[in-house]
Amino acid sequence: MKTVLALGIGVVIGVTVWWLGASPLWATALAVPPAAFAVLIARMPRATDVVWAADPPLPGSISTAHASTLASRLAEAAEDPKRYDARFRARFERLGIDAAGLADPKELAERLRRVE
Repeated sequence: MKTVLALGIGVVIGVTVWWLGASPLWATALAVPPAAFAVLIARMPRATDVVWAADPPLPGSISTAHASTLASRLAEAAEDPKRYDARFRARFERLGIDAAGLADPKELAERLRRVE
């Protein structure tokens, strides 16, 4: 509806310019920019429109999710030592952490569960 109104403004401007003595080609050329501007303004969201958004996440919820995920993965890796060596030790080494000095996976998983 707003777009039709904006295009109507362009038509009114064109007819007014033609009625004042311009040729139809010039009346059209002079009416197109204001009509385009009116269409642009009609399609823009208003500053007063309500934008609904969810509440921001509580602080620490991301770290809790990461801790619980890591705890469950460590618990799984504790059952399979090859998996622990392949996954966790390689990642710890890439981070520059000495994996040999860390506790066993069961103890790490228990510590992370307490963090939650």
